[in-house]
Amino acid sequence: MLNAKAVLIAAMISALASLSACSTERIVDNTVDATGFVAKTAVKGTVGAGRLAVKGAKKVSGAD
Repeated sequence: MLNAKAVLIAAMISALASLSACSTERIVDNTVDATGFVAKTAVKGTVGAGRLAVKGAKKVSGAD
């Protein structure tokens, strides 16, 4: 026969394992979202710098 203490311990371990899996999934989702944001921002910054360089070159050459 199982006693109440053993059943309670098994239930607590099961609950902790479920919570741990949920938290890990949330961490992975947040990491992926943050990585996407950083990559998107870096690309926009690079494109903006390229446009600025082209405008500067046109000004210097008098082609504007």
